[in-house]
Amino acid sequence: MKRFLFIALAAVSLAIVCAACCSCRKGKNNKPLTGTEWHLVRMMSGDLSIEPDQFVFAFGKDGRFSGVGACNRMMGSYTATEKGGMTFGEDMASTRMMCPDIELESKFSQILSATTHYEIDGDMLMLLSNGEVQAVFKAVEPSAEKK
Repeated sequence: MKRFLFIALAAVSLAIVCAACCSCRKGKNNKPLTGTEWHLVRMMSGDLSIEPDQFVFAFGKDGRFSGVGACNRMMGSYTATEKGGMTFGEDMASTRMMCPDIELESKFSQILSATTHYEIDGDMLMLLSNGEVQAVFKAVEPSAEKK
């Protein structure tokens, strides 16, 4: 009987811990996709050394995104669902300045085109393509000039 009570108590404790953990995984402290500036920190399993003003993006509530890549302004439409689906529109465009990291910018554009969904965990935004993380962004505070 004591063993049964111990197992039952352990099961109830485990259920409470799991329930508490699930509530924080549901985004209680997650940054919102829209209204947040996102700075690229990882792309296709490689760390990046980029300047604070490179690869910074924002998503609007109107279904438009804008930002800057290595040196070019980028903009276009996107669709995001509450369940984490995400696609970027064929109207994606950018300026055409040459810059030292133009190949990186081109690879980044390919990642956006292949994105199928996204996840937000706290202040991290992950763009995924068919279940594989392709790019990771970190939420950044807008600079004083933009406030």
